[in-house]
Amino acid sequence: MRIDPSTTAAHSIPLCPKCHAVLNFCRSVTPDIDSSGFESYRLDCQECGVALYGIIDPADDALILSECSSRADNF
Repeated sequence: MRIDPSTTAAHSIPLCPKCHAVLNFCRSVTPDIDSSGFESYRLDCQECGVALYGIIDPADDALILSECSSRADNF
């Protein structure tokens, strides 16, 4: 079974969905909550430089990552 690197439990070590490098991620004590009510994060991969946006799935605490469409999305 192949593990999708863009969806990992938040307590696991997340991987970049583009280059699969280990991301330096730690959940915030006071996270940003997006307009849909999800705990949200923005980060950059230190290996390939891609801008990432992630949310924590409240059902299973999985960090779901996706690439931002441009640097402008990464305020």
